Amino acid sequence: MDRTLLILFVILGSIAAFAGFFFVLLDWVQYYTSGIYGRNSTEAIFETGALLLYTYFGIRFFNRHVSSLR
Repeated sequence: MDRTLLILFVILGSIAAFAGFFFVLLDWVQYYTSGIYGRNSTEAIFETGALLLYTYFGIRFFNRHVSSLR
């Protein structure tokens, strides 16, 4: 039962994390195409860096925890 609950939480957490990533990526693309990042380079650097870090840690989490469930 504990393993099933763990798998359920990992699946739900992955879906929530992917949805959050999708919305942040969509926001980033809209800002990029509208030219906001051209006027405010500091915001562009911070938001792009945060998006890259989120992607890195998401891939790292997936490799460590999901591959160990096999």
